[in-house]
Amino acid sequence: MAQHGTRQHEPQTPAFVLDSSVLEEFIDRFRQALLNQWPNSVLSYSFKTNALPWLLSFMNTQGVWAEVVSDAEYQLALSVGYRPDRIVFNGPVKSRQRLRQALAHGPVVNLDSKREVRWAAEFAKEQPEQTLSVGLRVNWNLEERCPGESTTSGQHSRFGFNAENGELGAAMSTLKAAGVRVAGLHMHRNSLTQSLGVYTASAELAAELISEFDLDLEWIDIGGGFFGSPVGTPTFDQYVSTIRRGLEGAVDIDRTQLIVEPGGSLIAVPVEFHSQVVDVKFVGDHRYVVTDASRTNIDPLFRRQREFDVRIDAASEESIPEQVICGFTCMEDDRLTVLRDAPQLSEGDRIVFYRVGAYTMSYQSSFIEFPPAVFVRDDDSLKLVRRRGSVDDYLGGHSWLHATASVPASVAAGS
Repeated sequence: MAQHGTRQHEPQTPAFVLDSSVLEEFIDRFRQALLNQWPNSVLSYSFKTNALPWLLSFMNTQGVWAEVVSDAEYQLALSVGYRPDRIVFNGPVKSRQRLRQALAHGPVVNLDSKREVRWAAEFAKEQPEQTLSVGLRVNWNLEERCPGESTTSGQHSRFGFNAENGELGAAMSTLKAAGVRVAGLHMHRNSLTQSLGVYTASAELAAELISEFDLDLEWIDIGGGFFGSPVGTPTFDQYVSTIRRGLEGAVDIDRTQLIVEPGGSLIAVPVEFHSQVVDVKFVGDHRYVVTDASRTNIDPLFRRQREFDVRIDAASEESIPEQVICGFTCMEDDRLTVLRDAPQLSEGDRIVFYRVGAYTMSYQSSFIEFPPAVFVRDDDSLKLVRRRGSVDDYLGGHSWLHATASVPASVAAGS
């Protein structure tokens, strides 16, 4: 969908712009849904979705916990100011040392691999006077319970411990024998449609496992994958009420904490990408518009099927039946969208892509161009929070042993 208009205080392109007021609105909406339905809860933010340091620090100031899935993300959380007791530590590749640190200082650690179970048992035996508490990620068949929702094309999920084949029970037995308390279940599954039915299935399965294994849980981590939009459904309130209905017969909601891990549902909508037309070409019956943006900026995995929501700032008011919007890279498939019945674009015109905050910055690479700048909009003012990448940034940390020839100063300066 294309809009036509202009806006004051536009950044130099290419650049991401994060609207802080929209971000606050989404955080408030999710927090209010939790307060309405499950006050004893934790709103955490999935670092992997967008790990912009300004954003992570902002989330911390808003009281949103960190949800991390690697040693690097754990250290990043500490570096931007998170206390260890406000970090949810997930993921299958924790190191032994970082797991030990998290178990000693953090309240929520969900184990995802057999070596983590083994290490937790060993830690517990080293200090029998202290009871360690862990959560276990549950491996479950989403397609069986919600046909058509799996993102793995019919294949099983590889994460967590499967209850049906006995691996979940074996992990619990190993931990119990070592004196480790199983205090939580981690139920996260990605889905194709983000429907309420997925969360019904997840909550009901958690209730079944609580009964089967006679668990007294401190937390249930339902994961992320929520739909987030200014309009439309499901709403955050509908998600949390659905989860509550599936679990309230199995847990005391005043005692057992509900943990949610939204990522894209909080950050996708608040982020725009600003680009500029650099050339227009005619080939056959097609009008190709080349920009200083790329699919690598706004759809880095080249998977997006639906049209982008865009705004056109064009000098011309003449409407063109079709324009193919292309990126700056040398890949033929770097085509961002097709505009139909939109203003005629020419060199210097601006195209703004909306709702592109999820995973775009996380997957940013140095392919052909370095990562673009990032600005934060507060009312009508813009603040630079990440400058555009440079050759110096790229070379930092590298060495090149064979670079013996000197380059003339005039050449290095580009003259």
